[in-house]
Amino acid sequence: MSNVVSLFSDTQKYEERPVVVLADDDPSIRLMVRHVLESEDYDIVEAADGLEAIKAVEQYHPALILLDAIMPGIDGFTTCQQIKENGHTDIPVMMITGLDDDASVERAYEVGAIDFITKPIKWAVLKHRVKSVVAKVIAERKVELLAYRDTLTNLPNRLLFADRLEQSVIRADRSHTSIALMLVDIDDFKLVNDSFGHDAGDKLIKAVGQLISRSLRRADTIARLGGDEFAVIIENIDGPEDAISIADNLTTILEHNVRLDDQETYTSASIGIAIYPDDGKDARTILKNADTAMFRAKENGRHCFQFFKPEMSVSAMERLDLENSLKAAFENDEFLIYYQPIINLQDNEIVGVEALLRWLHPDKGLIQPADFIPSAVESGLIIALGEWLIVSVCKQIRVWQDAGLKEQNVSINLAARQFKEQDLVAVFSKAIVESNIKATSLSVDVTERTLIDNEGEIETTLKKFRDMGIKVMLDDFGTGYASLAYLKEFPIDVVKIDREFVSGIPDNQQDSATVSAIAGITQGLKLDLLAEGVETEGQLSVLKSLGCQYGQGFFWSKALPGDEYEQFYMNQIYNIG
Repeated sequence: MSNVVSLFSDTQKYEERPVVVLADDDPSIRLMVRHVLESEDYDIVEAADGLEAIKAVEQYHPALILLDAIMPGIDGFTTCQQIKENGHTDIPVMMITGLDDDASVERAYEVGAIDFITKPIKWAVLKHRVKSVVAKVIAERKVELLAYRDTLTNLPNRLLFADRLEQSVIRADRSHTSIALMLVDIDDFKLVNDSFGHDAGDKLIKAVGQLISRSLRRADTIARLGGDEFAVIIENIDGPEDAISIADNLTTILEHNVRLDDQETYTSASIGIAIYPDDGKDARTILKNADTAMFRAKENGRHCFQFFKPEMSVSAMERLDLENSLKAAFENDEFLIYYQPIINLQDNEIVGVEALLRWLHPDKGLIQPADFIPSAVESGLIIALGEWLIVSVCKQIRVWQDAGLKEQNVSINLAARQFKEQDLVAVFSKAIVESNIKATSLSVDVTERTLIDNEGEIETTLKKFRDMGIKVMLDDFGTGYASLAYLKEFPIDVVKIDREFVSGIPDNQQDSATVSAIAGITQGLKLDLLAEGVETEGQLSVLKSLGCQYGQGFFWSKALPGDEYEQFYMNQIYNIG
Protein backbone atom coordinates (compact mmCIF):
# COMPACT_ATOMS: atom_id res chain seq x y z
CA MET A 1 0.00 0.00 0.00
CA SER A 2 3.12 2.23 0.01
CA ASN A 3 2.46 3.45 -3.53
CA VAL A 4 -1.04 4.70 -2.65
CA VAL A 5 0.10 8.10 -1.35
CA SER A 6 2.16 8.86 -4.45
CA LEU A 7 -0.67 7.65 -6.64
CA PHE A 8 -3.01 10.32 -5.25
CA SER A 9 -0.62 13.20 -5.92
CA ASP A 10 0.76 11.83 -9.19
CA THR A 11 -2.63 11.45 -10.86
CA GLN A 12 -3.72 14.97 -9.96
CA LYS A 13 -0.38 16.34 -11.19
CA TYR A 14 -0.46 14.39 -14.47
CA GLU A 15 -3.87 15.80 -15.31
CA GLU A 16 -2.26 19.26 -15.38
CA ARG A 17 1.21 18.58 -16.91
CA PRO A 18 2.25 14.96 -17.38
CA VAL A 19 5.90 14.22 -16.58
CA VAL A 20 8.11 12.52 -19.17
CA VAL A 21 11.66 11.37 -18.28
CA LEU A 22 13.99 11.66 -21.30
CA ALA A 23 17.37 9.90 -21.17
CA ASP A 24 19.81 10.53 -24.05
CA ASP A 25 23.52 11.38 -23.98
CA ASP A 26 23.11 13.70 -27.00
CA PRO A 27 22.15 17.22 -25.78
CA SER A 28 20.85 18.18 -29.22
CA ILE A 29 18.41 15.25 -29.22
CA ARG A 30 17.22 16.19 -25.73
CA LEU A 31 16.76 19.82 -26.84
CA MET A 32 14.66 18.82 -29.86
CA VAL A 33 12.53 16.34 -27.90
CA ARG A 34 11.95 18.94 -25.16
CA HIS A 35 10.89 21.50 -27.78
CA VAL A 36 8.42 19.08 -29.40
CA LEU A 37 6.86 17.73 -26.19
CA GLU A 38 6.74 20.92 -24.13
CA SER A 39 4.54 22.37 -26.84
CA GLU A 40 2.05 19.64 -25.83
CA ASP A 41 2.15 20.72 -22.16
CA TYR A 42 4.43 17.94 -20.89
CA ASP A 43 7.06 18.49 -18.18
CA ILE A 44 10.35 17.04 -19.46
CA VAL A 45 12.92 15.75 -16.97
CA GLU A 46 16.26 15.22 -18.72
CA ALA A 47 18.90 12.59 -17.96
CA ALA A 48 22.27 12.26 -19.70
CA ASP A 49 22.78 8.58 -18.86
CA GLY A 50 21.07 5.52 -17.43
CA LEU A 51 21.90 6.20 -13.77
CA GLU A 52 20.43 9.69 -13.97
CA ALA A 53 17.34 8.22 -15.60
CA ILE A 54 16.85 5.70 -12.79
CA LYS A 55 17.13 8.49 -10.17
CA ALA A 56 14.65 10.67 -12.09
CA VAL A 57 12.13 7.84 -12.24
CA GLU A 58 12.38 7.29 -8.49
CA GLN A 59 11.88 11.02 -7.82
CA TYR A 60 9.11 11.86 -10.31
CA HIS A 61 7.29 8.56 -11.04
CA PRO A 62 6.63 9.82 -14.59
CA ALA A 63 3.83 8.99 -16.99
CA LEU A 64 6.37 7.87 -19.64
CA ILE A 65 10.10 7.15 -19.98
CA LEU A 66 12.00 7.76 -23.25
CA LEU A 67 15.35 5.92 -23.28
CA ASP A 68 18.18 6.12 -25.78
CA ALA A 69 19.41 2.60 -26.44
CA ILE A 70 23.11 3.50 -26.56
CA MET A 71 24.38 5.64 -23.65
CA PRO A 72 27.64 5.81 -21.66
CA GLY A 73 27.79 3.70 -18.53
CA ILE A 74 24.74 1.45 -18.60
CA ASP A 75 22.86 1.36 -21.88
CA GLY A 76 19.13 1.93 -22.37
CA PHE A 77 18.30 -1.76 -22.35
CA THR A 78 19.93 -2.29 -18.95
CA THR A 79 18.40 0.93 -17.64
CA CYS A 80 14.94 -0.22 -18.66
CA GLN A 81 15.46 -3.59 -17.02
CA GLN A 82 16.61 -2.01 -13.74
CA ILE A 83 13.67 0.40 -13.68
CA LYS A 84 11.25 -2.49 -14.05
CA GLU A 85 13.09 -4.53 -11.40
CA ASN A 86 12.81 -1.54 -9.03
CA GLY A 87 9.05 -2.00 -9.09
CA HIS A 88 8.03 0.55 -11.71
CA THR A 89 6.25 -1.94 -13.92
CA ASP A 90 3.34 0.47 -14.37
CA ILE A 91 5.45 3.12 -16.15
CA PRO A 92 5.69 2.57 -19.93
CA VAL A 93 9.14 2.78 -21.55
CA MET A 94 9.80 3.71 -25.20
CA MET A 95 13.27 3.13 -26.64
CA ILE A 96 14.86 5.68 -28.96
CA THR A 97 17.46 3.91 -31.04
CA GLY A 98 19.53 4.07 -34.18
CA LEU A 99 19.63 0.28 -34.08
CA ASP A 100 17.09 -1.31 -36.36
CA ASP A 101 18.29 -4.91 -36.33
CA ASP A 102 15.94 -7.64 -35.19
CA ALA A 103 18.06 -8.54 -32.17
CA SER A 104 17.94 -4.99 -30.76
CA VAL A 105 14.20 -4.74 -31.28
CA GLU A 106 13.68 -8.12 -29.62
CA ARG A 107 15.86 -7.12 -26.67
CA ALA A 108 13.92 -3.87 -26.18
CA TYR A 109 10.70 -5.80 -25.74
CA GLU A 110 12.35 -8.44 -23.54
CA VAL A 111 13.50 -5.84 -20.97
CA GLY A 112 10.03 -4.31 -20.73
CA ALA A 113 9.83 -1.56 -23.39
CA ILE A 114 6.40 -1.16 -25.01
CA ASP A 115 7.60 0.51 -28.23
CA PHE A 116 10.67 1.92 -29.99
CA ILE A 117 11.37 4.91 -32.20
CA THR A 118 14.20 4.79 -34.68
CA LYS A 119 16.67 7.56 -35.43
CA PRO A 120 16.56 9.90 -37.26
CA ILE A 121 13.43 10.72 -35.26
CA LYS A 122 10.26 11.63 -37.12
CA TRP A 123 8.94 14.30 -34.77
CA ALA A 124 5.29 14.02 -35.76
CA VAL A 125 5.41 10.26 -35.10
CA LEU A 126 7.09 10.82 -31.72
CA LYS A 127 4.48 13.40 -30.69
CA HIS A 128 1.59 11.12 -31.70
CA ARG A 129 2.96 8.04 -29.91
CA VAL A 130 3.77 9.95 -26.72
CA LYS A 131 0.28 11.53 -26.61
CA SER A 132 -1.36 8.15 -27.07
CA VAL A 133 0.68 6.39 -24.38
CA VAL A 134 0.45 9.20 -21.79
CA ALA A 135 -3.33 9.53 -22.23
CA LYS A 136 -3.71 5.81 -21.57
CA VAL A 137 -1.50 5.97 -18.45
CA ILE A 138 -3.49 8.88 -16.99
CA ALA A 139 -6.79 7.09 -17.61
CA GLU A 140 -5.50 3.87 -16.03
CA ARG A 141 -4.24 5.70 -12.95
CA LYS A 142 -7.57 7.47 -12.54
CA VAL A 143 -9.37 4.14 -12.48
CA GLU A 144 -6.75 2.63 -10.15
CA LEU A 145 -7.39 5.46 -7.71
CA LEU A 146 -10.94 4.22 -7.33
CA ALA A 147 -9.58 1.28 -5.37
CA TYR A 148 -8.42 3.56 -2.55
CA ARG A 149 -10.43 6.78 -2.55
CA ASP A 150 -14.05 7.60 -1.84
CA THR A 151 -14.99 9.71 -4.84
CA LEU A 152 -17.66 11.73 -3.01
CA THR A 153 -15.55 12.94 -0.06
CA ASN A 154 -11.98 12.32 -1.30
CA LEU A 155 -11.37 10.47 1.97
CA PRO A 156 -9.77 7.01 2.18
CA ASN A 157 -12.35 4.32 1.45
CA ARG A 158 -12.95 0.99 3.18
CA LEU A 159 -10.05 -0.76 1.47
CA LEU A 160 -7.43 1.83 2.44
CA PHE A 161 -8.96 2.17 5.91
CA ALA A 162 -8.57 -1.59 6.49
CA ASP A 163 -4.89 -1.37 5.60
CA ARG A 164 -4.33 1.62 7.88
CA LEU A 165 -6.10 -0.07 10.78
CA GLU A 166 -3.91 -3.15 10.34
CA GLN A 167 -0.78 -0.97 10.34
CA SER A 168 -2.00 0.95 13.40
CA VAL A 169 -2.50 -2.30 15.32
CA ILE A 170 1.00 -3.47 14.37
CA ARG A 171 2.54 -0.19 15.56
CA ALA A 172 0.52 -0.21 18.79
CA ASP A 173 1.55 -3.79 19.49
CA ARG A 174 5.23 -2.95 19.04
CA SER A 175 5.11 0.22 21.16
CA HIS A 176 2.63 -1.16 23.74
CA THR A 177 0.27 1.78 23.20
CA SER A 178 -3.50 1.98 22.73
CA ILE A 179 -5.74 2.86 19.77
CA ALA A 180 -9.28 4.20 19.74
CA LEU A 181 -11.38 3.18 16.76
CA MET A 182 -14.54 5.25 16.35
CA LEU A 183 -17.34 4.48 13.92
CA VAL A 184 -19.41 7.58 13.18
CA ASP A 185 -22.90 7.22 11.70
CA ILE A 186 -25.07 10.19 10.68
CA ASP A 187 -28.40 10.21 12.53
CA ASP A 188 -31.61 10.12 10.46
CA PHE A 189 -29.70 10.19 7.19
CA LYS A 190 -32.44 8.29 5.37
CA LEU A 191 -34.89 11.02 6.34
CA VAL A 192 -32.65 13.63 4.68
CA ASN A 193 -32.44 11.53 1.52
CA ASP A 194 -36.18 10.98 1.42
CA SER A 195 -37.03 14.62 2.20
CA PHE A 196 -34.48 16.52 0.13
CA GLY A 197 -33.24 13.95 -2.40
CA HIS A 198 -29.96 12.11 -2.99
CA ASP A 199 -28.06 15.23 -4.06
CA ALA A 200 -28.78 16.78 -0.69
CA GLY A 201 -27.73 13.54 1.00
CA ASP A 202 -24.41 13.65 -0.84
CA LYS A 203 -23.85 17.25 0.26
CA LEU A 204 -24.54 16.28 3.87
CA ILE A 205 -22.05 13.40 3.71
CA LYS A 206 -19.37 15.74 2.31
CA ALA A 207 -20.11 18.33 5.00
CA VAL A 208 -19.85 15.77 7.81
CA GLY A 209 -16.60 14.43 6.37
CA GLN A 210 -15.16 17.95 6.38
CA LEU A 211 -16.34 18.63 9.94
CA ILE A 212 -14.72 15.44 11.23
CA SER A 213 -11.49 16.06 9.30
CA ARG A 214 -11.08 19.58 10.71
CA SER A 215 -11.49 18.31 14.28
CA LEU A 216 -8.72 15.70 14.11
CA ARG A 217 -4.94 15.79 14.30
CA ARG A 218 -2.92 15.38 11.10
CA ALA A 219 -1.73 11.97 12.34
CA ASP A 220 -5.28 10.65 12.79
CA THR A 221 -7.10 8.74 10.04
CA ILE A 222 -10.64 9.40 8.85
CA ALA A 223 -12.25 7.22 6.20
CA ARG A 224 -15.67 6.86 4.65
CA LEU A 225 -16.73 3.23 4.89
CA GLY A 226 -19.80 3.70 2.70
CA GLY A 227 -23.26 5.23 2.94
CA ASP A 228 -23.37 7.61 5.89
CA GLU A 229 -20.72 5.81 7.96
CA PHE A 230 -17.24 7.11 8.73
CA ALA A 231 -14.34 5.60 10.67
CA VAL A 232 -11.73 7.41 12.76
CA ILE A 233 -8.46 5.87 13.99
CA ILE A 234 -6.78 7.64 16.92
CA GLU A 235 -3.34 6.26 17.79
CA ASN A 236 -1.20 6.70 20.91
CA ILE A 237 -3.98 7.36 23.40
CA ASP A 238 -3.29 6.97 27.11
CA GLY A 239 -6.63 5.36 27.89
CA PRO A 240 -10.41 5.65 27.60
CA GLU A 241 -10.29 9.18 29.02
CA ASP A 242 -8.57 10.43 25.85
CA ALA A 243 -11.19 8.69 23.72
CA ILE A 244 -14.00 10.26 25.78
CA SER A 245 -12.56 13.73 25.20
CA ILE A 246 -12.25 13.20 21.45
CA ALA A 247 -15.69 11.58 21.09
CA ASP A 248 -17.34 14.32 23.15
CA ASN A 249 -15.71 16.92 20.91
CA LEU A 250 -16.90 15.08 17.79
CA THR A 251 -20.51 14.83 18.94
CA THR A 252 -20.49 18.58 19.73
CA ILE A 253 -18.97 19.49 16.36
CA LEU A 254 -21.41 17.26 14.48
CA GLU A 255 -24.38 18.88 16.26
CA HIS A 256 -24.62 21.26 13.38
CA ASN A 257 -27.02 23.04 11.06
CA VAL A 258 -26.10 22.26 7.46
CA ARG A 259 -27.52 24.25 4.54
CA LEU A 260 -28.59 22.03 1.64
CA ASP A 261 -29.41 24.30 -1.29
CA ASP A 262 -32.36 26.40 -0.08
CA GLN A 263 -33.08 24.22 2.94
CA GLU A 264 -31.36 24.03 6.29
CA THR A 265 -31.22 20.77 8.21
CA TYR A 266 -29.96 19.80 11.63
CA THR A 267 -27.44 16.98 11.77
CA SER A 268 -25.98 14.85 14.51
CA ALA A 269 -24.14 11.54 14.72
CA SER A 270 -23.88 8.40 16.80
CA ILE A 271 -20.42 7.08 17.62
CA GLY A 272 -19.29 3.59 18.60
CA ILE A 273 -15.86 3.21 20.22
CA ALA A 274 -13.60 0.20 20.66
CA ILE A 275 -10.15 0.36 22.27
CA TYR A 276 -7.13 -1.72 21.24
CA PRO A 277 -6.00 -3.94 22.93
CA ASP A 278 -8.74 -3.94 25.60
CA ASP A 279 -11.60 -4.70 23.18
CA GLY A 280 -9.76 -6.97 20.77
CA LYS A 281 -6.29 -8.14 19.79
CA ASP A 282 -6.66 -7.70 16.02
CA ALA A 283 -8.09 -5.22 13.55
CA ARG A 284 -11.07 -7.36 12.59
CA THR A 285 -12.24 -7.79 16.18
CA ILE A 286 -11.77 -4.10 16.98
CA LEU A 287 -13.84 -3.12 13.93
CA LYS A 288 -16.60 -5.60 14.79
CA ASN A 289 -16.80 -4.38 18.38
CA ALA A 290 -16.82 -0.70 17.37
CA ASP A 291 -19.69 -1.53 15.03
CA THR A 292 -21.59 -3.22 17.86
CA ALA A 293 -21.03 -0.17 20.07
CA MET A 294 -22.26 2.16 17.33
CA PHE A 295 -25.53 0.23 17.01
CA ARG A 296 -25.98 0.48 20.79
CA ALA A 297 -25.45 4.26 20.54
CA LYS A 298 -28.24 4.37 17.95
CA GLU A 299 -30.51 2.41 20.25
CA ASN A 300 -29.72 4.72 23.16
CA GLY A 301 -31.33 7.68 21.43
CA ARG A 302 -28.69 8.75 18.89
CA HIS A 303 -26.50 11.85 19.12
CA CYS A 304 -24.24 10.14 21.63
CA PHE A 305 -21.20 7.90 21.87
CA GLN A 306 -20.99 4.44 23.32
CA PHE A 307 -17.97 2.34 24.30
CA PHE A 308 -18.00 -1.33 23.48
CA LYS A 309 -18.88 -3.65 26.36
CA PRO A 310 -18.53 -7.44 26.23
CA GLU A 311 -22.16 -7.91 27.23
CA MET A 312 -23.37 -6.13 24.11
CA SER A 313 -25.06 -8.86 22.15
CA VAL A 314 -28.08 -7.06 20.73
CA SER A 315 -26.70 -6.87 17.22
CA ALA A 316 -25.72 -10.52 17.28
CA MET A 317 -29.21 -11.50 18.44
CA GLU A 318 -30.81 -9.38 15.74
CA ARG A 319 -28.69 -11.06 13.09
CA LEU A 320 -29.65 -14.47 14.47
CA ASP A 321 -33.35 -13.52 14.34
CA LEU A 322 -32.97 -12.33 10.77
CA GLU A 323 -31.25 -15.56 9.75
CA ASN A 324 -34.06 -17.61 11.30
CA SER A 325 -36.66 -15.45 9.53
CA LEU A 326 -34.84 -15.91 6.22
CA LYS A 327 -34.87 -19.70 6.58
CA ALA A 328 -38.60 -19.62 7.34
CA ALA A 329 -39.16 -17.31 4.37
CA PHE A 330 -37.41 -19.74 2.06
CA GLU A 331 -39.48 -22.65 3.32
CA ASN A 332 -42.69 -20.60 2.95
CA ASP A 333 -41.95 -19.41 -0.62
CA GLU A 334 -41.82 -15.74 0.37
CA PHE A 335 -39.10 -14.83 -2.15
CA LEU A 336 -39.92 -13.22 -5.49
CA ILE A 337 -37.88 -12.38 -8.59
CA TYR A 338 -38.16 -8.99 -10.25
CA TYR A 339 -36.64 -8.13 -13.63
CA GLN A 340 -35.17 -4.77 -14.63
CA PRO A 341 -34.74 -4.12 -18.38
CA ILE A 342 -31.29 -3.58 -19.90
CA ILE A 343 -31.27 -1.25 -22.90
CA ASN A 344 -28.95 -1.06 -25.91
CA LEU A 345 -28.23 2.68 -25.93
CA GLN A 346 -27.27 2.82 -29.59
CA ASP A 347 -30.39 1.28 -31.14
CA ASN A 348 -32.77 1.85 -28.20
CA GLU A 349 -33.86 -1.76 -27.81
CA ILE A 350 -34.32 -4.00 -24.78
CA VAL A 351 -31.59 -6.62 -24.95
CA GLY A 352 -32.11 -8.32 -21.61
CA VAL A 353 -32.97 -7.98 -17.94
CA GLU A 354 -31.29 -8.29 -14.56
CA ALA A 355 -32.92 -10.74 -12.16
CA LEU A 356 -33.33 -9.18 -8.70
CA LEU A 357 -34.47 -10.95 -5.54
CA ARG A 358 -37.22 -9.52 -3.34
CA TRP A 359 -38.58 -10.80 -0.03
CA LEU A 360 -42.32 -10.44 0.46
CA HIS A 361 -42.48 -10.47 4.25
CA PRO A 362 -45.96 -11.28 5.63
CA ASP A 363 -45.82 -8.33 8.06
CA LYS A 364 -43.21 -5.91 6.69
CA GLY A 365 -44.14 -6.13 3.02
CA LEU A 366 -41.58 -6.05 0.18
CA ILE A 367 -37.99 -6.11 1.46
CA GLN A 368 -35.10 -5.04 -0.79
CA PRO A 369 -32.08 -7.37 -1.28
CA ALA A 370 -29.64 -5.03 0.47
CA ASP A 371 -31.56 -5.69 3.69
CA PHE A 372 -31.33 -9.47 3.63
CA ILE A 373 -28.72 -10.73 1.13
CA PRO A 374 -25.74 -10.10 3.48
CA SER A 375 -27.42 -12.23 6.17
CA ALA A 376 -28.31 -14.89 3.60
CA VAL A 377 -24.64 -15.04 2.59
CA GLU A 378 -23.36 -15.10 6.17
CA SER A 379 -25.80 -17.83 7.22
CA GLY A 380 -25.14 -19.98 4.14
CA LEU A 381 -28.76 -19.76 2.96
CA ILE A 382 -27.47 -18.10 -0.22
CA ILE A 383 -26.51 -21.55 -1.53
CA ALA A 384 -30.09 -22.86 -1.57
CA LEU A 385 -31.57 -19.46 -2.38
CA GLY A 386 -29.13 -18.94 -5.23
CA GLU A 387 -29.91 -22.33 -6.75
CA TRP A 388 -33.64 -21.59 -6.53
CA LEU A 389 -33.02 -18.27 -8.30
CA ILE A 390 -31.09 -19.92 -11.14
CA VAL A 391 -33.73 -22.61 -11.69
CA SER A 392 -36.58 -20.08 -11.50
CA VAL A 393 -34.94 -17.71 -13.97
CA CYS A 394 -34.42 -20.50 -16.50
CA LYS A 395 -38.09 -21.50 -16.17
CA GLN A 396 -39.13 -17.85 -16.64
CA ILE A 397 -37.08 -17.60 -19.82
CA ARG A 398 -38.90 -20.66 -21.15
CA VAL A 399 -42.27 -19.07 -20.28
CA TRP A 400 -41.33 -15.85 -22.08
CA GLN A 401 -40.14 -17.70 -25.16
CA ASP A 402 -43.36 -19.75 -25.29
CA ALA A 403 -45.32 -16.48 -25.02
CA GLY A 404 -43.59 -15.12 -28.10
CA LEU A 405 -40.91 -12.88 -26.65
CA LYS A 406 -37.72 -12.99 -28.64
CA GLU A 407 -34.81 -14.60 -26.84
CA GLN A 408 -34.19 -12.75 -23.57
CA ASN A 409 -30.80 -12.54 -21.89
CA VAL A 410 -31.16 -12.60 -18.11
CA SER A 411 -28.26 -11.71 -15.79
CA ILE A 412 -28.07 -13.43 -12.40
CA ASN A 413 -26.09 -12.05 -9.45
CA LEU A 414 -23.74 -14.52 -7.80
CA ALA A 415 -22.18 -14.26 -4.34
CA ALA A 416 -18.60 -15.21 -3.48
CA ARG A 417 -19.76 -18.03 -1.21
CA GLN A 418 -21.56 -19.74 -4.10
CA PHE A 419 -18.29 -20.11 -5.98
CA LYS A 420 -16.65 -21.61 -2.92
CA GLU A 421 -19.34 -24.04 -1.78
CA GLN A 422 -21.18 -25.35 -4.82
CA ASP A 423 -20.59 -26.48 -8.39
CA LEU A 424 -22.18 -23.54 -10.14
CA VAL A 425 -21.44 -24.89 -13.60
CA ALA A 426 -23.39 -28.07 -12.79
CA VAL A 427 -26.29 -26.05 -11.31
CA PHE A 428 -26.55 -23.86 -14.41
CA SER A 429 -26.14 -26.78 -16.81
CA LYS A 430 -28.93 -28.76 -15.17
CA ALA A 431 -31.32 -25.79 -15.08
CA ILE A 432 -30.62 -24.98 -18.74
CA VAL A 433 -31.30 -28.54 -19.88
CA GLU A 434 -34.45 -28.95 -17.76
CA SER A 435 -35.92 -25.66 -19.05
CA ASN A 436 -34.86 -26.38 -22.65
CA ILE A 437 -33.24 -22.98 -23.19
CA LYS A 438 -29.90 -21.88 -24.59
CA ALA A 439 -26.98 -20.99 -22.35
CA THR A 440 -26.65 -17.77 -24.37
CA SER A 441 -29.89 -16.64 -22.72
CA LEU A 442 -27.98 -16.15 -19.46
CA SER A 443 -25.35 -13.84 -18.03
CA VAL A 444 -23.76 -13.86 -14.58
CA ASP A 445 -23.00 -10.79 -12.47
CA VAL A 446 -19.99 -10.90 -10.14
CA THR A 447 -18.73 -8.05 -7.98
CA GLU A 448 -15.17 -6.80 -7.64
CA ARG A 449 -15.13 -8.12 -4.07
CA THR A 450 -16.04 -11.59 -5.32
CA LEU A 451 -13.09 -11.57 -7.74
CA ILE A 452 -10.68 -10.65 -4.97
CA ASP A 453 -12.06 -13.23 -2.52
CA ASN A 454 -12.07 -16.13 -5.00
CA GLU A 455 -9.32 -15.52 -7.53
CA GLY A 456 -8.53 -19.20 -8.15
CA GLU A 457 -12.01 -20.72 -7.99
CA ILE A 458 -13.83 -17.95 -9.78
CA GLU A 459 -11.49 -17.67 -12.76
CA THR A 460 -11.91 -21.37 -13.52
CA THR A 461 -15.68 -21.20 -13.15
CA LEU A 462 -16.05 -18.06 -15.25
CA LYS A 463 -14.02 -19.57 -18.07
CA LYS A 464 -16.36 -22.58 -18.04
CA PHE A 465 -19.34 -20.23 -18.18
CA ARG A 466 -17.83 -18.48 -21.17
CA ASP A 467 -17.24 -21.81 -22.89
CA MET A 468 -20.94 -22.62 -22.37
CA GLY A 469 -21.98 -19.31 -23.95
CA ILE A 470 -22.89 -17.50 -20.71
CA LYS A 471 -21.71 -13.89 -20.60
CA VAL A 472 -19.79 -12.55 -17.60
CA MET A 473 -20.56 -9.10 -16.17
CA LEU A 474 -18.37 -7.30 -13.63
CA ASP A 475 -20.81 -5.54 -11.31
CA ASP A 476 -20.39 -2.26 -9.36
CA PHE A 477 -17.09 -1.40 -11.04
CA GLY A 478 -15.28 1.49 -9.40
CA THR A 479 -16.57 1.00 -5.85
CA GLY A 480 -13.16 0.37 -4.44
CA TYR A 481 -11.76 -3.12 -4.79
CA ALA A 482 -10.59 -4.34 -8.19
CA SER A 483 -7.69 -3.08 -10.28
CA LEU A 484 -7.17 -3.01 -14.02
CA ALA A 485 -5.44 -6.38 -13.75
CA TYR A 486 -8.81 -8.03 -13.11
CA LEU A 487 -10.22 -6.59 -16.33
CA LYS A 488 -7.25 -7.99 -18.25
CA GLU A 489 -6.91 -11.38 -16.56
CA PHE A 490 -10.48 -12.51 -15.91
CA PRO A 491 -12.91 -13.60 -18.65
CA ILE A 492 -15.16 -10.54 -18.49
CA ASP A 493 -17.52 -9.44 -21.27
CA VAL A 494 -19.32 -6.47 -19.74
CA VAL A 495 -18.26 -3.90 -17.13
CA LYS A 496 -21.07 -2.27 -15.15
CA ILE A 497 -20.49 1.28 -13.88
CA ASP A 498 -21.91 1.66 -10.40
CA ARG A 499 -24.90 4.00 -10.05
CA GLU A 500 -22.90 6.07 -7.56
CA PHE A 501 -20.89 7.52 -10.46
CA VAL A 502 -23.73 7.69 -12.99
CA SER A 503 -25.88 9.75 -10.61
CA GLY A 504 -23.37 12.61 -10.67
CA ILE A 505 -23.16 13.13 -14.43
CA PRO A 506 -23.18 15.49 -16.22
CA ASP A 507 -23.05 18.18 -13.46
CA ASN A 508 -20.43 16.63 -11.18
CA GLN A 509 -17.05 17.02 -12.89
CA GLN A 510 -15.37 14.33 -10.81
CA ASP A 511 -18.06 11.74 -11.56
CA SER A 512 -18.02 12.72 -15.24
CA ALA A 513 -14.23 12.33 -15.38
CA THR A 514 -14.45 8.96 -13.63
CA VAL A 515 -17.08 7.64 -16.02
CA SER A 516 -15.07 8.95 -18.98
CA ALA A 517 -11.93 7.21 -17.70
CA ILE A 518 -13.74 3.91 -17.21
CA ALA A 519 -15.25 4.19 -20.69
CA GLY A 520 -11.81 4.78 -22.16
CA ILE A 521 -10.31 1.79 -20.39
CA THR A 522 -13.09 -0.60 -21.38
CA GLN A 523 -12.91 0.54 -24.99
CA GLY A 524 -9.16 -0.07 -25.00
CA LEU A 525 -9.73 -3.57 -23.60
CA LYS A 526 -12.61 -4.20 -26.03
CA LEU A 527 -15.13 -4.73 -23.23
CA ASP A 528 -18.76 -3.65 -23.35
CA LEU A 529 -19.92 -1.05 -20.82
CA LEU A 530 -23.25 -0.98 -18.95
CA ALA A 531 -24.31 2.01 -16.84
CA GLU A 532 -26.55 1.37 -13.83
CA GLY A 533 -28.99 3.84 -12.31
CA VAL A 534 -29.70 5.94 -15.41
CA GLU A 535 -32.48 8.36 -14.50
CA THR A 536 -32.21 11.47 -16.72
CA GLU A 537 -31.90 12.47 -20.36
CA GLY A 538 -28.67 14.32 -19.49
CA GLN A 539 -27.07 11.17 -18.09
CA LEU A 540 -28.15 9.18 -21.14
CA SER A 541 -26.69 11.78 -23.52
CA VAL A 542 -23.29 11.73 -21.80
CA LEU A 543 -23.19 7.93 -21.70
CA LYS A 544 -24.03 7.64 -25.40
CA SER A 545 -21.36 10.19 -26.30
CA LEU A 546 -18.77 8.12 -24.40
CA GLY A 547 -19.67 5.00 -26.39
CA CYS A 548 -21.40 3.21 -23.50
CA GLN A 549 -23.29 0.28 -25.03
CA TYR A 550 -25.93 -0.53 -22.41
CA GLY A 551 -27.92 1.08 -19.62
CA GLN A 552 -30.56 0.29 -17.02
CA GLY A 553 -32.46 2.44 -14.57
CA PHE A 554 -35.68 4.28 -13.79
CA PHE A 555 -35.30 6.32 -17.00
CA TRP A 556 -36.81 3.29 -18.70
CA SER A 557 -38.36 1.14 -15.99
CA LYS A 558 -38.13 -0.03 -12.43
CA ALA A 559 -37.70 -3.74 -11.77
CA LEU A 560 -40.91 -5.66 -12.56
CA PRO A 561 -42.36 -9.09 -11.71
CA GLY A 562 -42.04 -11.60 -14.54
CA ASP A 563 -45.61 -11.29 -15.84
CA GLU A 564 -45.54 -7.49 -15.73
CA TYR A 565 -42.26 -7.42 -17.60
CA GLU A 566 -43.76 -9.69 -20.26
CA GLN A 567 -46.65 -7.25 -20.72
CA PHE A 568 -44.23 -4.32 -20.66
CA TYR A 569 -42.17 -5.87 -23.41
CA MET A 570 -45.01 -7.11 -25.59
CA ASN A 571 -46.83 -3.76 -25.52
CA GLN A 572 -43.57 -1.86 -26.13
CA ILE A 573 -44.49 0.53 -23.35
CA TYR A 574 -40.83 1.34 -22.86
CA ASN A 575 -40.97 3.86 -25.79
CA ILE A 576 -37.26 4.56 -25.52
CA GLY A 577 -36.96 6.67 -28.64
